[in-house]
Amino acid sequence: MKVKIAVFVAVLALMAGVFAQAPVRAQSMFGGLNVDGIECQGMEGAVEHIHTHLQIFNRGRAVQIPAQVGIPQGGSCLYWVHTHTPDGIIHIESPVTRTFTLGQFFDIWGEPLSRTQAASARAAHGKTLRVTVNGKTWTGDPAKIPLRDREEIVIQSGPPWGTPHKADWSKL
Repeated sequence: MKVKIAVFVAVLALMAGVFAQAPVRAQSMFGGLNVDGIECQGMEGAVEHIHTHLQIFNRGRAVQIPAQVGIPQGGSCLYWVHTHTPDGIIHIESPVTRTFTLGQFFDIWGEPLSRTQAASARAAHGKTLRVTVNGKTWTGDPAKIPLRDREEIVIQSGPPWGTPHKADWSKL
């Protein structure tokens, strides 16, 4: 009996640890959970529809933003903030009008974002990432960058530095 209770307690502790991390892992482990107030629904929202272009460079090399971020396997739902293709275009298709942030996108993606790390790009020890929005330096927390229509967000660790390109908005 004591062994069964110990096993039960261990399983509960493990589950509590997993669920405590649910927002970061929601897309991969528990597809469909609410992440940072963003729901995963069966259809794209139609009230707000905007696109933002994100590029990440790690010592001059592009870090791919994958396709299907925010669209859990099986495709039964999609988050209001998501990608369709691996070109860095973030789609915001929401049933409500509100400001979404880069930090929310990274939480849905399940990748870290801070002043020193963005996905696999890490700043050198004692340094911070170089972040620009529409070519202007962003000095605050990159997680707080609002996602606005047709904006260009570039995050870099370096040197060397990558050469960003502008999105082709005509394809949308």
